[in-house]
Amino acid sequence: MANPMKRRTIIFLPFLATAAHAHSYKVNGIAIGHAWALPAEQGVSGQVFMPIVNQNAEADALIAARGDICATIQLRKNARYDDPPEEQFDLPPGKPLPMRPTARHLRLIGLKQPLVKGDEFSLVLDFRLAGEIEVTVNVEDKEGH
Repeated sequence: MANPMKRRTIIFLPFLATAAHAHSYKVNGIAIGHAWALPAEQGVSGQVFMPIVNQNAEADALIAARGDICATIQLRKNARYDDPPEEQFDLPPGKPLPMRPTARHLRLIGLKQPLVKGDEFSLVLDFRLAGEIEVTVNVEDKEGH
């Protein structure tokens, strides 16, 4: 009969690699999951993704983002860059705000350096009520990799 502790360890091992790269934050009632960016060349635009949940009783909104990695950051509802950027991402209480490639994301315009798989950089997210939250973004070819 197999040792049940070994079986749990074996089942748990595949999740260790992903968890080792994950960063999550909870500040002023805003929970932010693993932040990641796709690789990109210097001088072009990049994309950042992260799930956000407002755990407060009152609605909030992500109104801006900034970082030294690029000239400016836009809030985008999709990858159609002929559409204007969003003014904010609304965060109703308890409703997750997902981000993913070709859908909602932060667009980094005028990258000052390339985004290379394995690198990290910081961004500051500005929320209407919760204030500023600094996050670390991991550069990955897909989430968790």
